[in-house]
Amino acid sequence: MDELKQLRGLMKEETFKGHGFTSKMRENILNEIHSQRTSKSFSFNKQIFAPVMSVLFLAACLSVFVYFGGTQLGLIDENNASAPFYDYDDSDRPASLRDEFKFLTKSPFEVERVTMKTSDDPLGKLDTVTLEGKENQILKLTFQSLTPDTDLQFSQKKVKVGQYSGSYSESDGPAKVSHIAWIEDNVIKYEMEYIPGQTDVTLTKRDMIKMAESFRH
Repeated sequence: MDELKQLRGLMKEETFKGHGFTSKMRENILNEIHSQRTSKSFSFNKQIFAPVMSVLFLAACLSVFVYFGGTQLGLIDENNASAPFYDYDDSDRPASLRDEFKFLTKSPFEVERVTMKTSDDPLGKLDTVTLEGKENQILKLTFQSLTPDTDLQFSQKKVKVGQYSGSYSESDGPAKVSHIAWIEDNVIKYEMEYIPGQTDVTLTKRDMIKMAESFRH
């Protein structure tokens, strides 16, 4: 290193005079001498840079693995943000809704209006309660008693509502409609469908399960 430094100091203009060096030869010699310093500097930086990039690459790969693994196992939702929940006043439970059915105690919005209708269905009488918010949010609840020998198979994404089996689905697009259904004790089927209305509040699978698990007598 000291020899190169000394050599660079000697490489003045007068060093090349009288020795038959052309301008091109002189330029090549100076470039070769100075390139040694550049090469050393680059080599040193590369020794630091390479391990740093390796660590960053490993961390990025690990993050991707954890995210997709958690998503597949249901530990991480595609949308982690939970909606605000309000305690639902069960005094608004429709009086005509049969006592055998539970009713939710958590709502994703403050309920402004409650309506109910009863209809016929191949599996039995169907009671539908619709909760509406001030920004046209809608939460539709469906209640149905089944005969013990009814065999229903869920075709959507399988979920657990407490100890009970159910299914979850959602529509595409910004105005995501979320739907969940589950059967308790093989004789009572519940369904919930949430429509965001004029709000930008969408519900995740976790949100819908949380509401379903809030059902009480």
